[in-house]
Amino acid sequence: MRYYVSDGGGTLTRSGDAITDVFPLPPGYREVTAEEYHQAAGTVLLPSPEQPPAT
Repeated sequence: MRYYVSDGGGTLTRSGDAITDVFPLPPGYREVTAEEYHQAAGTVLLPSPEQPPAT
């Protein structure tokens, strides 16, 4: 997954590299790390709950 943000506050994700050939990035977007993307998007990541032990 590739992550992009714009200075205007927009966020965008893309899966794979070939899609940028078909759908170019809108003007003003730049690639960022997943952490930077989640911070800009206001995403809250929660840890997965632990699985109960198998009986």
